[in-house]
Amino acid sequence: MFLRNDWRAGASGAVLAAALLLPTSAMADDVAAGDVAAEIGADEAGGEIIVQGIRASLDRSLDVKRAAASVVDAISAEDVGKFPDVNIAESVQRISGVQINRTRGEGRTVNIRGLPANFTLTTFNGHVLPNANGDSAGSRVFDFMVLPPEFVRTLSVYKSTTADLEEGGLAGTVDIHTPRPFEIGKRVLSASVQGEYETNSGKIAPRASAFFSDTFADDRFGISVGVSYTRRKPATHAASLGYTTSTEASGIPAGSGPDDLNGNGVIEPNLRVRFPNQVNYHMFEEDNERISGIASLQFKASDALTLSLDGFYSELNVKANTNEFLQIFANANRVISATTQVLDGLPTTTRLRVADVDMRGGSRTEDRQSRLYSLTGNAKYEADGWTASLEGSYASSKQELDQLNIADITTGDAEFVSNPGDSLWSMIFNNGFDQARFNPNTYRVASLNGPLNQKASDRVWQIKGDVAREFGDEGLTALRFGVRYLDRKVYQDNSRLTVTAAGVSALYGGLPAGPIAGSFSAAPFMRVVSPGKGAYLGSYSGDAVFAGSWLASNTLAFVSRFTDAQLIAASPGSLTNDATGITNVQEKTLAGYGRADFAFGTLSGNLGLRAVRTQQSTIGVSPDLAGITIQPDAGNITRVPASAPLAVKRSYWDFLPSFNLKWQPTEELLFRLSASRTVSRPNLADVSPTTTVNGPARTVTQNNPLLDPFRSNNLDLTAEWYFSKDGVLGTSLFYKDLRSLIRRETTVQSLPITYLYSNGTQQAATVDFTVSKLVNGKGVKVKGFEAYYQQAFTFLPKPFDGLGAVLNYTFIDNSDPQQLTAASKHNFNLTGFYEKGPIGVRLSYSWRSGFLSTAAVAPAMSQYTLSYGTLDGSINVKVTDQISVVLEAVNILDTDERVRFVGSNLPQSYLDAGKRLFGGVRFAW
Repeated sequence: MFLRNDWRAGASGAVLAAALLLPTSAMADDVAAGDVAAEIGADEAGGEIIVQGIRASLDRSLDVKRAAASVVDAISAEDVGKFPDVNIAESVQRISGVQINRTRGEGRTVNIRGLPANFTLTTFNGHVLPNANGDSAGSRVFDFMVLPPEFVRTLSVYKSTTADLEEGGLAGTVDIHTPRPFEIGKRVLSASVQGEYETNSGKIAPRASAFFSDTFADDRFGISVGVSYTRRKPATHAASLGYTTSTEASGIPAGSGPDDLNGNGVIEPNLRVRFPNQVNYHMFEEDNERISGIASLQFKASDALTLSLDGFYSELNVKANTNEFLQIFANANRVISATTQVLDGLPTTTRLRVADVDMRGGSRTEDRQSRLYSLTGNAKYEADGWTASLEGSYASSKQELDQLNIADITTGDAEFVSNPGDSLWSMIFNNGFDQARFNPNTYRVASLNGPLNQKASDRVWQIKGDVAREFGDEGLTALRFGVRYLDRKVYQDNSRLTVTAAGVSALYGGLPAGPIAGSFSAAPFMRVVSPGKGAYLGSYSGDAVFAGSWLASNTLAFVSRFTDAQLIAASPGSLTNDATGITNVQEKTLAGYGRADFAFGTLSGNLGLRAVRTQQSTIGVSPDLAGITIQPDAGNITRVPASAPLAVKRSYWDFLPSFNLKWQPTEELLFRLSASRTVSRPNLADVSPTTTVNGPARTVTQNNPLLDPFRSNNLDLTAEWYFSKDGVLGTSLFYKDLRSLIRRETTVQSLPITYLYSNGTQQAATVDFTVSKLVNGKGVKVKGFEAYYQQAFTFLPKPFDGLGAVLNYTFIDNSDPQQLTAASKHNFNLTGFYEKGPIGVRLSYSWRSGFLSTAAVAPAMSQYTLSYGTLDGSINVKVTDQISVVLEAVNILDTDERVRFVGSNLPQSYLDAGKRLFGGVRFAW
């Protein structure tokens, strides 16, 4: 038990008032295995404090941080199967210097020290997991949605590297460690059952998990197994828009001019004006189901040899409807009036009224199944100061996706209004159109379109061997050597279905005539959509005008009546797989390292070198940009034909030195110095020679198989004061010099296109497209500091001695704020907890300042996410030694996410994800 001097208690008291108000969540953990902790209690006779739960998790985290050979932070489960948060990413963001990215309100990916998520390497028990889930195929970014928090024992964030740590994490490495039977060392059985309530949808869904671990045969054989089931029924409200440009001579749509786009009454043929090409309102309705399992077998073949076999499986089934309400100004034919301001170097419409906006009310139905499995075998030998291990693993991730939509069209008088500084734009419908848009007979079918049987796969083979020799506690203390070979292959096809309006009518059995000659009515498919609970964009409190409900086609009810073969047969040539959109990349890496550990009195550290050879092979086609076709009546389907096959093979070496020095002049004070070179390779999809064209936005996006990796020289300096067993006050300085950065090279090119209409007619036009290509560009420098404090206030009188706090702040600056994304300058976390007897309470508030979310080159506009903070909390009440009641809440303040365009200060998007509330029971034996 630690004794605390009064002056230390006084220093702690300075933050107590704030701590009592702190939003919180537990941080911490032990990267190494440790005994499972239990509640805080006291031996009344001896006064010995036995720490468990939140405080035990925090204590173990400090033990890991203090003993680490480099700059490391960690989070641990408070008990087996009891991670601090219901989402792993939400927990990681509470570590200083770490931020997360959300998709529709849920934390999915991780940034470290202001660098993009693809600069963070995430490993699972030390090896890379593939990820073909969602939009992640071809990305190196790990999607934390696939991993249940119940399976995480410890999570370590390495902010500086050592030679034996796998390369790929330029910003840092996140390693997720699952429980193994020999580490737990005793019989454990836990289970939990919860219900989750989503405030936007008003729906409840179940969550359940169970875990068992034990050792047998005099602890020579061990087994652990866990299962998890999670279902979510969220609803997310979103509004977004994009801009494009046109000359007044070209007009709207492209090539149909002239149009007075700046509203001055004069046609200026060469004047280029920026205007909204498409305004989007969405209600996302999801039913997500995740089924996961984990198992570990360990056998101690002898006192020196341990054999392990670990398996992981995760299946994610997503059924979702995106109820969309679109106003496509790029397809309008009659401009009534316009007002512009010169914004970001270009006349930009702040008010645009057209007589025939292309309005669509669709419901894109998504049916997605993704499966991830991993199998790892390991043999570890330890004897006479030698440690040797051999590990082989295979992991595969596959996804199948259907994402179809009945596109429908109506037209009417619409006016768009957006001014710099607005939090949201207004959409005004004139001349009775606000009422007419609710008449289903005014809508005609455009097409049934979207991905069908679209397949993505990502597989990884890996084998590695490591040898270490320990010599003693002084001088040269250890030598480590190892090799690792990895083979990764990513593939994603471009399978898409486009059934014409006539084909949809044939499937239906004959649709009524539509509102214009030769069209088919969409009325049988249309129905009113509105929020499941509350109001659309309910967190918005401004004065913008927008629709709260609309008509949308019921795609799911229609397509569920037919087989895939019947849908494909409805229109000749309806199923396409354009080669310009196929990703096919293989990457092989061979790495070797050497590391020397040393200690001289109060100085210790390590010095090492890692050498890596990377081989990449990409297969694709070069695009024929002279053959672009757009189908306006079919939902603006844009296709790019192939010109010629293309195959690129390349290889390169990286030599990555690392040096870590630790000086501990007293038992409580510790200083670190780390210097290293790190590397992150481009996303595999980015080195695939794919080309994407967006007709309405008039953009061409090209990837590049000749992209170089990102390389960085890094320096870290820390000072850490461990003033008690559960207390620390420290700071970290960091500097990263990225020698290269992938950038977008943008040009405006006049390209010939052909409009294909449903009545069989064609129209040729020459349109100016913004063509952007990924290229190797100059680097960027990132610097900053972290400050952190953690303490349990056990010096306070009862019952306040159960209080505690964790605070941290991170400052990040970079030399190119117009290019580097995800770099919030100011970031802080406030965590407070109370744990005493049977009660444990946590509140956690995480805040980050605004950051560049998308970098663009004129005439396109970059996007900037505004600052936001989220408040989460939990209450745990132990009813008996085995049973606890748990209440949790995510996004208590119902924080929205808002994005603006850089330079113009115009609003780009607004997202309302609502709150998530959990209640349930946990059992532990």
